[in-house]
Amino acid sequence: MKVRLLLLALAWPPVSAWSQMGSPGGGETQAIALHPTDTGTIYAGAAKGLCKTTQGGKDNWPSTGLENLSPRAIALDPENPEVLYVGTYEMGVYKSTDAAASWHSASEGIADPRIRGLAIDTENGKTVYAGTDGGGVFKTVDGGETWREANRGLIDKTLRCLVIDRSHPRTLYAGTWHGVYMTTDAGENWRANPDGLYDVDITALAIDPTDSRILYAGTDPAGVYRSTDGGWTWNAAITPLIQRVLVLAVDPANSERLYAGTTKGVFRSDDSGQTFQRAGLQWSNRTWTLVFDTKTRPPTLYYGGEGGVLKTTSGGRWWEVTGPQRK
Repeated sequence: MKVRLLLLALAWPPVSAWSQMGSPGGGETQAIALHPTDTGTIYAGAAKGLCKTTQGGKDNWPSTGLENLSPRAIALDPENPEVLYVGTYEMGVYKSTDAAASWHSASEGIADPRIRGLAIDTENGKTVYAGTDGGGVFKTVDGGETWREANRGLIDKTLRCLVIDRSHPRTLYAGTWHGVYMTTDAGENWRANPDGLYDVDITALAIDPTDSRILYAGTDPAGVYRSTDGGWTWNAAITPLIQRVLVLAVDPANSERLYAGTTKGVFRSDDSGQTFQRAGLQWSNRTWTLVFDTKTRPPTLYYGGEGGVLKTTSGGRWWEVTGPQRK
């Protein structure tokens, strides 16, 4: 069944169309993870648990478990994508070693079960970091068997987001209520620049995949900031967004193109975050995650939020519904 819907975009001509591709229902989607080699395999954290498609959303997105646990973060082992870690908001971290066919709790040592973000070492899949809602950062080096606190220097332990530098995996950034903290020694020590983006509620972080010295930060109540020196100093956008920013994503094919998911839809910048224009989905209130699939040409951008899972290959002019959508 084909459903053609127009998304309003400022001064952008339509180049493709919507099409309904399957929906298991189950509420808004808060996390998405893509298989590193198989374009059709996608994981989505929804109200009904962790959903999985092996047909790019054209199947029924069956739940693979973790029902009613509110998955908030998903990380795949880069060395073995059969291994997944899922962070839930109230029950800690769960792990699967068989591509989500079965699960077991992997939270020993995590003092706060409210997981806000997961970051996995790109060179060693057994090293994983978990950002929590009040306990700071926890780290495992044995694939989730045990975790330890990694909070030295992290004054604010209420994390909003956690990202890892894929080119230099000993470097991570944490967004907190009181600014951006960074570590360059795999979580052993954290620091923030009092003269930088400090004492600001950081709700989103993104690293430029072509130059990891360039970072973007989204804030509450609104606004996007950019750093060109690894997060030490920051500059505000010329025309700030007036919406609360929940997630940021840099286009891997065009480093000047930045997407901001907000409480009022998706916005796009073509000048490294200086100015923004709407990129559709204004009918959806909250955008929780934006993820690029670098295996496709052009890279496909996936959206997760109140609209379920959608994707675009046209820079946000048009979006394709893939599920899981809200009931």
